[in-house]
Amino acid sequence: MTCREPTILAHVPFPTPMVEAEIPEGSAVKLGRVEGDLRARDHVLIQASSGSGVIVTGSAEFEGNIEVDCDLECSSLESTDGIVRVNGSLLVRGDIDVEDGLYTKGNLKAQQIDVGGRLSVGISLEAINADIGGSLEVQGNAEADTVDVGGSLVVLGESKLSDLDVGGRVELGGGEVTGTADVGGTLSSRKALKFGRIDAGGILDLTGGEGEAIEVGGRLRSKGDLRCQTVEVGGLVEIEGRLIGRRVEVGGRLAVTGDLDLSGRLEVGGIVEVGGALSAADMEVGGNLRATKALVSGGAEVGGRVETIQGLKANRVELGKGATSTGPIVGGTVHLERASRVQDVYCSELFAERGARLGRVYAESAHFEDDCVVESVVYTRELEDGDRVRHQTPPQRTDSLPPFPL
Repeated sequence: MTCREPTILAHVPFPTPMVEAEIPEGSAVKLGRVEGDLRARDHVLIQASSGSGVIVTGSAEFEGNIEVDCDLECSSLESTDGIVRVNGSLLVRGDIDVEDGLYTKGNLKAQQIDVGGRLSVGISLEAINADIGGSLEVQGNAEADTVDVGGSLVVLGESKLSDLDVGGRVELGGGEVTGTADVGGTLSSRKALKFGRIDAGGILDLTGGEGEAIEVGGRLRSKGDLRCQTVEVGGLVEIEGRLIGRRVEVGGRLAVTGDLDLSGRLEVGGIVEVGGALSAADMEVGGNLRATKALVSGGAEVGGRVETIQGLKANRVELGKGATSTGPIVGGTVHLERASRVQDVYCSELFAERGARLGRVYAESAHFEDDCVVESVVYTRELEDGDRVRHQTPPQRTDSLPPFPL
């Protein structure tokens, strides 16, 4: 036991069982069962007279630094002005109210836990609600409805929580947070995590997982497949595996080593890199797009470079000024802004602004503004050229177009 000043412990004999107990300061006692309340004041050492612990039918009321060198069971626990150390397990049938710190080497079970400073649990934690002003550390599993921690939270085992509110850092061994995890700083999980909603101000590090919503101010990284309906990240997203969901919005860069499969919209301010196939309802990329193939049922807008092996297909494709594309572009309508450079294009209607350069074009209607350069054009309905449009081979009108790729 760590004390504020040296104290000589006086061994005070108590019969077992006994009716209530008040242990004076600086005492060492052996107890069994206490019928009623137990009170102890500063620099007290409590041991079991027999068996593995002490049972108090009433409340345990401590003042100052108290050490319990065994298991402790009581109806409620209150402590002021000191640290409570339990070198075994702590079972509280009601509530815990500790002003400073509480340390237990075994399991901790209670209804409501309120600790002003630090709570450390050597094995597992089970409670309805836990409100910790400083830090909470659990070496094993943790189960609770709500956990509110002002500083940091570490659960090395699996968590089974409803709602989590932590001001600083969170480290989990895995498990689930079925409601909302609201974290001011960083949240990391060593194993796959199931969640309702995660809101992290800084960084989210996962080892795969499944949930409803993610909102991160800085960076999201997952070493494993991630299934999440909505993902909103201010900076960087890195997924080692697949990303499956409905909507993804990223301010900076999105990198997915596997497939990116969205039923809704993809919006990225910077760069998108997908090792496998990309699918979405709508897509807007401010910078570059790289994927094995990209299939978009609605509109696809890319401001920079498009690199695909099998191609980009969308109902409406728009490439920004000076954009480049490798791999075929397939669309209902394809719009290329000024000075774009693309390879093969397959579409119903093509609009190429001034100075665009294109490879082979297969379209029902094709419109080229001034100074465009086209390798070849096959069309069925209409061809419109501006001034100084250069066709490297003569345009060919046909009754039907060849099958489009993708």
